[in-house]
Amino acid sequence: MEPVRFSPPLSQQRYEFVISFVNNYKPKKVADLGCSECSLLHRLKFWNCIEFLIGVDIDEETLRRKMHTLTPLPTHYLEPMERPLNVILYKGSVCEKDPALLGFDLISCVELIEHLEVDDLDKLEDVLFGFMAPKAAVITTPNADFNILLPKTQKFRHPDHKFEWSREEFHSWALKVVKRYNYTVEFSGVGKPPPEYEDVGFCSQIAVFIKNYTESEELINIKKQYKSIYKTVLHVVYPSLQEEKYLRNAVLNVALLHANRMKNSLLCYHKNKEENKQDITTGVTDHSKETYTYSKWCFGLETETQSKENEVAQPFIQGNTIHIPLEALFTISKVKKLCGTLDVLKNFIAGEVTLSADGKTIMYPVYLDDVLEV
Repeated sequence: MEPVRFSPPLSQQRYEFVISFVNNYKPKKVADLGCSECSLLHRLKFWNCIEFLIGVDIDEETLRRKMHTLTPLPTHYLEPMERPLNVILYKGSVCEKDPALLGFDLISCVELIEHLEVDDLDKLEDVLFGFMAPKAAVITTPNADFNILLPKTQKFRHPDHKFEWSREEFHSWALKVVKRYNYTVEFSGVGKPPPEYEDVGFCSQIAVFIKNYTESEELINIKKQYKSIYKTVLHVVYPSLQEEKYLRNAVLNVALLHANRMKNSLLCYHKNKEENKQDITTGVTDHSKETYTYSKWCFGLETETQSKENEVAQPFIQGNTIHIPLEALFTISKVKKLCGTLDVLKNFIAGEVTLSADGKTIMYPVYLDDVLEV
């Protein structure tokens, strides 16, 4: 029998299953028990719906070695996320109750339970479904039925496995859990067998548990009184546009970039007009030169629909000053999305540039014979 190979690798398929669940249900608070090298957490930090991302593992050394994969990069400060994101790693046992994991939308246990002794598995069951009581839980574990297709080098697939369940054993355990803790369960898996061995099922079997009830405030408050026993290894807060300082910087970067483009475009428009006038004076016609309309010059870099160009105030020259109306900047889609209102744009930009007396335009002192680089 040829060795069974999976593409993508089985570990990635398990992570993709959890990510697919996140895509469908948009949980805000997600935890991974037995997170080990933080591979799943690293993938989940890119999902916009997640605001709290927690990992728990007993191996502090591994957490410290891999926690750099979860810290913000310089690009996160240059382009902050739209939503807030807290990432926390805890050193602790998944068999112990800690109020830090109360109120979660999703908790995953990816290839975890088979590493636990029977007594610890019973404790995890009570901690996960009785105490933490997330809205949903995803548990993956090896399917022993599939093992006939794998090399017989040892009793279990990994030397640290304490057991490996058949599908019948896994289903039996899961059905007891849902009866005891008022959940429902659906079974799935990843790692398809060869077509001629379909009856053995997936290589990794998966149970998705959904809570059927809402906890009372009284019960939640009782749970919150439990002593915190996890040790915090990492706690980082990613910069987000929910914080005013990052939102202000983002608005200024985008708005002033486009204001400068509009200024240069207006100057180019006037320079082009003057060159065409000279051609007419000398009787030379150069069809390679086009007399651009003002709006094409000033709004050609990034605009909404052409009809909107005539609805807003447009950049203009008054003496040796170019005026860029804030109203014109507000037509830029990214500026409008960031600010929401014209007043917010005005508040953020005031003090950073020179505004007209009425506060409606940015003023740039400039001369028409300036050398331009557009």
